[in-house]
Amino acid sequence: MCKAERSSSARGRAKMAAEDQLNNLGVQFEQTRLPTELTGPGWKARGDRTPTDKRVPFNRPTAKQIFDALPFVRRYFFYWMRYTFDKEKLFINTFQPLKHKPFYGVPCGGIGCGAMGRDFRGGFCKFSLRPGLVEHKVDVIPANQFILSVRRDNCCIYQKVLCAADVVLSGQQLSAWDFSFPKKDLHYRYVIVNHIFFSFFY
Repeated sequence: MCKAERSSSARGRAKMAAEDQLNNLGVQFEQTRLPTELTGPGWKARGDRTPTDKRVPFNRPTAKQIFDALPFVRRYFFYWMRYTFDKEKLFINTFQPLKHKPFYGVPCGGIGCGAMGRDFRGGFCKFSLRPGLVEHKVDVIPANQFILSVRRDNCCIYQKVLCAADVVLSGQQLSAWDFSFPKKDLHYRYVIVNHIFFSFFY
């Protein structure tokens, strides 16, 4: 590792340590006003959290790796052509890799019965509801939401979409829904041991 890489790595570690310290201060502050379900161990995030690290699926391959992969690329190319001309989806499409975003949370569902991904800000994304295929949506699906509605005498007196993610709407799409939930008021906790997650809105 060269000197520049070591310096960059040290800066990255220092930045991550500073972020962890700020997060710990935020957690200590939130513990005074959050329910016990959200103050125990686990991964926690607030709705306005913006991940700073950039993650990519892999680094650029070396010339030797490309040379070693040529037989596979040739076989895969003909396989890809056959499915493309038949207008069928591939289980893994190497020429159109899936993009990763830093907001993915806990999936709902399990192996064999389909699953729907969760965003720690309250949105839904990354479907795998068709056997053998992933209907991969990298952004939040606007129409898939939990909505809180308060009614009195068959009239809706309060309604709010329980999602702090940035939802892009086109035209009059879902114009009757209120997407203005304050990001700072959403708190997310994921307990890895029991595979349980809590979202707290207030």
